[in-house]
Amino acid sequence: MMEEHAKRLHPFIITFELWKLLKGNVFFIIMLYVLNFGSEKIYMKVLQIGFLVYMVWKVISIILKWYTYRYQIKEGTIYITSGLISKSYRTVPLQKVQNVQQRTTLFHKIFSLTSLTFETGMTGDQGTVPFEVISRKEAERLEGEYSSKQELSDIEADIPKEQIVGNMESFTEKKIHFTPTKQDILKASFTSLSFLALIPIVATIYNTLDDFINLENAEGFLATLLDTWWVMTIVITALICVAVAFGIVSTFVKYGKYEISSDQERIYIKKGVLDESAFSIQKEKVQAVEITQSLIKRMLGLAEVKLISAGSTGDEELETNTLYPFLSIERAYGMVEEILPAYKVERSMKSLSKQAFKIRMLRPSYFWILSTVAIYYFKPAIWYVSLILLVLIYTLRILDYKNSRYLLFDEFIQFKSGSLGTSLFITKRSKVIQIEVERSKLQKLFGLASIETINRSKPVHHTKLQDVSVEYADEFYTWYTGRTKNIQIE
Repeated sequence: MMEEHAKRLHPFIITFELWKLLKGNVFFIIMLYVLNFGSEKIYMKVLQIGFLVYMVWKVISIILKWYTYRYQIKEGTIYITSGLISKSYRTVPLQKVQNVQQRTTLFHKIFSLTSLTFETGMTGDQGTVPFEVISRKEAERLEGEYSSKQELSDIEADIPKEQIVGNMESFTEKKIHFTPTKQDILKASFTSLSFLALIPIVATIYNTLDDFINLENAEGFLATLLDTWWVMTIVITALICVAVAFGIVSTFVKYGKYEISSDQERIYIKKGVLDESAFSIQKEKVQAVEITQSLIKRMLGLAEVKLISAGSTGDEELETNTLYPFLSIERAYGMVEEILPAYKVERSMKSLSKQAFKIRMLRPSYFWILSTVAIYYFKPAIWYVSLILLVLIYTLRILDYKNSRYLLFDEFIQFKSGSLGTSLFITKRSKVIQIEVERSKLQKLFGLASIETINRSKPVHHTKLQDVSVEYADEFYTWYTGRTKNIQIE
């Protein structure tokens, strides 16, 4: 019954997998068949033949994998079969899907295709259901199957059946919260330092040309030419302009067409020009929010908002769970409250006590001790490095003390910490699966403790704040024991 309606992935997945195979083995191909072409060495011939057999087997495997891999969605469940000799069967209920990620690379665009991945809360390979190469129409159908299943489940839980049809439209209405302006792109290009990526590219081009062309004479001519101040000024100005232009273009390619939107149930993030990616997550699956600021972002008043999800949050390189990494700090706070009405960011938080400052100044740095021993043993002439390192360590401790904050309010908790860069963590009591309260011997002397929250994520997310007062640690423990009043089972 299932086989009659089961589908294969698009045939172009064979081309896609072959391209990945070649890209992953380009080093061995060049070494074996280009640099050692016509070699008479026996071991080299053995390697060439062995590698060729391996590649032929991989090509056959790719074709067989496409031919035997079939999928079908039936009654709200994904059924997948694969394998020729050893058959494997997999079933994934759509209700178990946490997030949906869509990515359209340049390869996909050329052939009007795309990829779609369903993320579940499971770990390992079983945590995702990927459709690497499918038509855009098929991707829309799969997303539609998933969305309709989720919406019906949510509506039927609270609304009578006769009202379901009338409410379906309200669940699909999207509100756009953010799209970057030209100023946002410019600000992002400088903040991300993307213009520095031009340096290794230029170095690579130079080394490549030097392998084919003798550049020594050109270097001598350029050195003579650059002795003139006005020529040097023009060259430096031109290089700066090229680097800035490169940074702007690369930032636009990565963050162009960025869009953050949401409806009643989900948050949607889209970005990219050549390599497009789209990510959606159920609001109820958001376990926590993290607002981070690097040193440069703090200086410019910018911040990055990350959503910590119960399931996987897609490809880390794509930053799919990030709400545009260059938002103004106030816009970042407002964005959290706008797309997640159940969350609230409190601006005013409690500082650490003076006892916390004392313990941080007294706590030994084992890294400094070991470094100092190594310096005095191997290179005593640079003893001053030990002093510089000590000053740096204590400077960072002082900054971390000044930046550290905490707050309990209603069912929410906020932690903030960091020295040069900072991180503000916000979660709800019902989303915390475990807490820890610890006290070292030194902390006991000063009446302090360390507290930690653990949230569901992939991997599990730990957030720790050191050296809070014992009174606050007790309040934190009492606060968490009240979770039974509003615990959510997912």
